[in-house]
Amino acid sequence: MASVEIYTWSTCPFCLRAKALLDRKGVQYVEHCIDGDDIAREKMVERTGGPRSLPQIFAEDKYVGDCSGIYELDAQGRLDSILNL
Repeated sequence: MASVEIYTWSTCPFCLRAKALLDRKGVQYVEHCIDGDDIAREKMVERTGGPRSLPQIFAEDKYVGDCSGIYELDAQGRLDSILNL
């Protein structure tokens, strides 16, 4: 299974939805809850190469996408291979 990280805000509905998908797949992940932390958000933006919205998901230190992105990958049948499931 891939090493997965997700940047979130605690009250973000898209963050909750993305975590729910990862949870349903049995994926263990490290959550970086960055509520109001501008320094952490800038670090996230450096890693994403630009996107600032939340959540942002990484697998094996590679940028995977946001909430809609991982749902789209799942619908295409590509998410499981990215997550090494």
